[in-house]
Amino acid sequence: MNIFIPYSWLKDYLDLKISPEKVAELLSLHSFSVEKIIKDKNDSIFEIEITPNRGDALSVLGIARELRALLGLKLKEKKTKVFKGLDKDKLEIEIKDKKLVPRFSAIVLDNVQIKPSPILVQERLKKVGIRPLNNIIDITNYLMIDRGQPMHAFDFDKIKGGKMIIQESKKGEQIITLDGVKRTLPEGVIIIKDKEGRLIDLCGIMGAKNSEVDENTKKVLLFVQIYDSVRIRKASMALGHRTEAALRFEKGVDFEGVLPGLWQAVDFAQKEAKAVISSELIDIKNINFSPKQILLDEEKINLIAGIKIKNINNILRKLGFQIKGKKVIVPSWRNQDVSLIQDLAEEVIRMYGYSNVPAKLFLGNIPEQVYNNFYYEDLAKDFLKNQGFFECYNYTLSEKETELKVTNPLTKDFTYLRNSLLFQLLEVIDKNKDKKEIIKVFEMGNVFFPRKNNLPYQPLYLALAVKGIKYLEFKGIIEALFEELGIKNQDIIVKNKKDYLTIEFNFEELVKKASKIKKYTPISQFSSIKEDLTLKVPESISYDQIKDVIFQTDSRIKKIEFKYIFKNFLTLSLEYLDIQKQISSQDSQKIREIIFKNLEKIKVYLKE
Repeated sequence: MNIFIPYSWLKDYLDLKISPEKVAELLSLHSFSVEKIIKDKNDSIFEIEITPNRGDALSVLGIARELRALLGLKLKEKKTKVFKGLDKDKLEIEIKDKKLVPRFSAIVLDNVQIKPSPILVQERLKKVGIRPLNNIIDITNYLMIDRGQPMHAFDFDKIKGGKMIIQESKKGEQIITLDGVKRTLPEGVIIIKDKEGRLIDLCGIMGAKNSEVDENTKKVLLFVQIYDSVRIRKASMALGHRTEAALRFEKGVDFEGVLPGLWQAVDFAQKEAKAVISSELIDIKNINFSPKQILLDEEKINLIAGIKIKNINNILRKLGFQIKGKKVIVPSWRNQDVSLIQDLAEEVIRMYGYSNVPAKLFLGNIPEQVYNNFYYEDLAKDFLKNQGFFECYNYTLSEKETELKVTNPLTKDFTYLRNSLLFQLLEVIDKNKDKKEIIKVFEMGNVFFPRKNNLPYQPLYLALAVKGIKYLEFKGIIEALFEELGIKNQDIIVKNKKDYLTIEFNFEELVKKASKIKKYTPISQFSSIKEDLTLKVPESISYDQIKDVIFQTDSRIKKIEFKYIFKNFLTLSLEYLDIQKQISSQDSQKIREIIFKNLEKIKVYLKE
């Protein structure tokens, strides 16, 4: 996602002496791409694209930490006051499932005077695209941008019974959010209800209208928390409601940044809203947070980099990592994305500078081609496309009834998991049959079969369907496909449905028979003898059986080609070749006689 960071705001944390253009260059080369610089009176606003893994950088503080490391500057840490709580206003908290809320912090403020925020706060919020409202709402938005910590303010008097119950929503429950929109919730969304059962917060996304801070508010509940990031993302996506808070919660916020953010909000409220603390601090920790530790292996980092980098420890320290002996302690704000030595290597290399890593050609032998399933999939697809086939991508769900029914289908058209590719291919042909005389389509995709007490068996299938071409042409294409894949002695069963020809294979099983080993046969200096044979064939005997019998008769039979078939008479073209000497008509006659004897064993006879 892209964020907006004013140059002037960064100066709260760093004594910057370089131009905004130089800041943008450094960030783009070592951290995040600065898409553009927006000039605003005497300020410059950076539009920065933050990579999905770096939730810690969705704030002014996060970008300032990056620049501190790049410039070797000292970060101006804002001193956090810790206030003493009172026991005047009490808030009862009930969390139905501790996994939903790893940390919950709150405090009540009394005697609050709602008014516009200071001009500096309003201007900064406008620069990052947030509309100022009042001094209490603004400080929650301000600190979200400043520290990356979303927070929420409730009108304490609107929380019935002084109790908050955090739980999962039931399907169909409704809430009117602060933007005035009535939203119907799916099951499993994190919500807060008061003692009377009123839904007062859509957690991590947006508060409810019935608990908002307005010009009449006197008591404010400041509320800072950490939620299950997966639940927040799922809820936000399901509702189609993407807020600045949700975007930060779903990527993970700093566990140790909760209280500093809360105390800064309290300090602001005391100075700008004349607020006084009227409750004890609530700080519920539902997990035991401890920093990650990674064994420091400088040799491996240098191996990954392909170059020896000096001062690895110093680079990591500048980024906020602690070094204790051979262990690296990961800072709390990087807990989400740094877990392995490879992650540390990435941090070191990007700070060292990718442009400083020398470009080298790979040395050694050319790696051998790996003939895996992906190779054969591409080979088959390319071959069929070259034969004039169009590849189709159909849904794995359909309305055609199979053994596998989905328990929560999106629509009635997507109720069953398919167990064949063919019926969807035939639908494709039906929809296009009036547009073209010849249609050739194929699909390679998963089909589904039930298994007891387990997930469905999901093999990869290949299906072909054609209209407007002859049986023998279609069969020849399939034979050529097998030859391309290096598959021998595979039965070909073509089905004729209406005016369409179809065939379907378990491609995974097919690939097990594939081979790319080619046998080199030198061109013979002798000529061959060719002749046609017409055979009387019973219905029970297949073409492949006849070919097998003939080929097994003599190694000098080099080729068998199908010519035509009429009723139960099959005509083949045979080619005889001896690579050691010139084959004679007497030789071919002897081979032919043995062929006839072998064919008679399977009730196939020469036409009289």
